Amino acid sequence: MDEADRKILVAAQDGLPLEPEPYAIVARRVGMSEQEVLARLRGMLERGEVRRIGASLAHRRLGFGANAMAVWRVPPEEVERFGRTAAGFAEVSHCYERRAGQEWPYNLYVMIHGRAETDCERVIRRICERTGQSDYVALYSTREFKKTWSRIGP
Repeated sequence: MDEADRKILVAAQDGLPLEPEPYAIVARRVGMSEQEVLARLRGMLERGEVRRIGASLAHRRLGFGANAMAVWRVPPEEVERFGRTAAGFAEVSHCYERRAGQEWPYNLYVMIHGRAETDCERVIRRICERTGQSDYVALYSTREFKKTWSRIGP
């Protein structure tokens, strides 16, 4: 990643403008053409320097006041199927596997968003029904401290 790539990331890291041509605005900020900015972003994605470019919603402002991090204890042979099934729910924003430990035996983590806790519970029940897995704990968010990605530069 060179200095020009860094400038693009710094110019875009706080969000793209809600405009018909947001990359043209980023390009003006960094003194490049829109085509050059897009080509450089594609290159960063292809090289794995940037994993994705996507929207980050302020879900509470949109009326989604409940978040559940539901964690399941899933047998190793079921992890792949469970993960694909849970990730397919529209209410799920994150679904990933972590190593379980003696003190914390859960290995599948699913972040679920709903307008109320009852909405999240309904999704959890549907995941249990579709996967046949029911060994879980639901952890609800009570307060948000940070909702940003890692920053680059100043």
